[in-house]
Amino acid sequence: MGRTRTRNSIVTLIAVCGIAALTPATPAAAAPAPFGSATKIVLDRSGGFAGKQDSFVVDRTTVGGQRALRLAGNYRFKWLRNSYQPRNPCCDRYAYRVTVSYRGGFRKTVRTVQGTDAPKILWDVIGESERYGVRPFSPAPAA
Repeated sequence: MGRTRTRNSIVTLIAVCGIAALTPATPAAAAPAPFGSATKIVLDRSGGFAGKQDSFVVDRTTVGGQRALRLAGNYRFKWLRNSYQPRNPCCDRYAYRVTVSYRGGFRKTVRTVQGTDAPKILWDVIGESERYGVRPFSPAPAA
């Protein structure tokens, strides 16, 4: 009985490995994001000297946005507080609201102000989102 069971286990293992070897790999772009990974970042930036308001969107189709999504999916970003505010709220600084959507429906929003002592990962996500994010609400350039 033990020999038959061992032989059947080996045959099953070989069959599974053979099927796996013959199955074509899914391209990375078409593979679904792992549960809990960041799928979209919306960065809202307002204020500054001119009182501007801008939005930047990074998702899985954004060219160059993969690093921002990877950073936002990191546990260090997920553990950030909801807000990092300066001790002195004066002056013409930008205020940022970063909203990250994760696979599985979870969302996280973190608010901060330019020059605030906040964790580096928050500033990295903001910088990458400003650099590569699409500005969906920006007016069209004048012709």
